[in-house]
Amino acid sequence: MSNEKDRNSYGSVFKAIALFGGVKVFQILISIIRAKLIAILIGPTGMGISNLFLSTTNTIGHVTGCGLQTSAVRDVAKSYENGDQQRINTTITVLRGFVWFTGLLGALVVFFGAGLLSRFAFGNGEYTVGFRILSLMMVFSQINVGQVALMQGTFHYKDMAQATLWGHLLSLLVTIPIYYFCREDGIVPALLIASLITLLFSWYYSRKQKYERITLSFKQFFQHGRGMISLGIVLAVGGLISNLSSYLLNIFISNFGSLHDVGLYSAGITISTSYVFLVLTAMSTDYVPRIAALSGNEEEQVNVINKQAVMVMLLITPLIVFFMAFAKEAICILYTSEFLPIISMLVFIMVATFIQAISWCLSYAIIARGDSKVFLYLSIFSCIVFVSLKVGLYALKGLVGIGVAQVTGYIIYTITLFYICRRLFAFRFNHDFWVTLRLFGLICLVSFISSILFQEGVVHYILGTILICTSCFFSFKGLNRRIHLKEQIISRIKKR
Repeated sequence: MSNEKDRNSYGSVFKAIALFGGVKVFQILISIIRAKLIAILIGPTGMGISNLFLSTTNTIGHVTGCGLQTSAVRDVAKSYENGDQQRINTTITVLRGFVWFTGLLGALVVFFGAGLLSRFAFGNGEYTVGFRILSLMMVFSQINVGQVALMQGTFHYKDMAQATLWGHLLSLLVTIPIYYFCREDGIVPALLIASLITLLFSWYYSRKQKYERITLSFKQFFQHGRGMISLGIVLAVGGLISNLSSYLLNIFISNFGSLHDVGLYSAGITISTSYVFLVLTAMSTDYVPRIAALSGNEEEQVNVINKQAVMVMLLITPLIVFFMAFAKEAICILYTSEFLPIISMLVFIMVATFIQAISWCLSYAIIARGDSKVFLYLSIFSCIVFVSLKVGLYALKGLVGIGVAQVTGYIIYTITLFYICRRLFAFRFNHDFWVTLRLFGLICLVSFISSILFQEGVVHYILGTILICTSCFFSFKGLNRRIHLKEQIISRIKKR
């Protein structure tokens, strides 16, 4: 019991974040360099084309991939925690079989449906060959899902971190020259090569996880993998709905507005998902298998969710405040001055990200419990809410309307998710959560108002600096109270 409590303490959560946070910082630096160079080399239109390629293949990947990126981690983690080597061998054997099958299925769908996909995404058949080439990416990506799930489910985080780090670095070094020499013609080769490089590194590091391949009959294969694939299909449908909503929005913006607007919208969302939400990605690496292993222990699940939500706010608020306070400067650094029209949209998206971070902690509890129907209903509900709000408000207010829709949508979604969790397993936010929410929510609100009222001038820079320093001060103070961060830093400095 004490080991379980240690594992689910603030300190344990922070250690996992520290490991993957370091990797994510490196990823952020690479993403900044890549985004900056790509913005210069192919511009907003080129980024719009790249986004439509990726959103199309990702949507199909979510359908044919059967949600294995999450359900597989859950099954591998439970087998690993059980300590039964035979069960571990069987689970990994089934996982590897499924990723090959689903990867090839995705490739066939993209290859033979390339003409239709090109006409649907771009309005013509000009990109048919590009989609056929990217059909190989479906195989690479799905096999990579299996390798990452294996490392994550067996808690081999260092190998997973190294695979991610080296894969991103080499992808940058190889693909930038392609964009430089080929410009927009280099989009498809660059996407394919980056996917292959990512696969090679995950394959190399996952080979360190020793297991014996089990020979299974066709019937045994599906008997052992029924749980994995059943939950996975539900997750895939949920992922499809989410990707479909994003995809349909891109198509709507492309037709109602322009490819230029698609590129601008993509840039705004990328700042949130690549530079801020990566903190949550780092946390999810440990959070997903940990909360899955607690399935059935409702009291401990509630405890872990609250601690995770508190840590999310402590770590993500300074980033959110920074991007709100200095949106213009961040856009110029990350992209070019062509992307400045997204300033107001970006400020709203940052507010939405703060709310989204809290809902993120709750949503994984639904998955860990295996409540497939609830997850599916939530996915359908969120798709209807977000697509309706974004389409309607974009038609009325343009890109700013999308930002407003993002905030409104996540308020509705998070409140709905909270009441569902309360009904399912008597979830409640504890006192520590509410105190933290009031403090950091107020900081975000003041930063939002300041960013809207003062976008330039001396007042803008003074208020922005004060708000960033304030959020960092309270974040450090909160971390220090929970994990004695100051002592850890001093101890590490003395050792070095």
